[in-house]
Amino acid sequence: MADAGVAGPLFISVGKPEQLTKFLQLNPELSGAKALIDNSMDFAGYKAAGFNFLMGDKTLDSPPDFKPPKQMGPQRWWTYLRNVMDLSPVPEQLKFGDVPQGVRVLGGTYALDGNEVKFSWMDDVPGATPEIEDVMSALRA
Repeated sequence: MADAGVAGPLFISVGKPEQLTKFLQLNPELSGAKALIDNSMDFAGYKAAGFNFLMGDKTLDSPPDFKPPKQMGPQRWWTYLRNVMDLSPVPEQLKFGDVPQGVRVLGGTYALDGNEVKFSWMDDVPGATPEIEDVMSALRA
């Protein structure tokens, strides 16, 4: 990443470019953040970044460590609920009753120092994210 001149947060997601644009508009605190969108039907770009699991692919031994976002008050939750369908990666030719694969895609978190991966986390379910202090500690180590 350092060789490519990439520094700071980099967001990678699945969907369409206009969905990423809307997401960034709804989250002004991410203004200026670098973001990539994988709009392929097979999520090849996302998989190339190491995000290889769909929700339900892995059997969980225990309940996931799901934490609702601490920074979301009632207005922010309302904005999320009002926009979640428009931001979901749903193909145009979806048959009624089918679950779109894009909504099953799981992500994760990497922290890089130059070209070295200092922290790696794969989400078990959406929202089961690492503690930010754990990520930052890995970078300080």
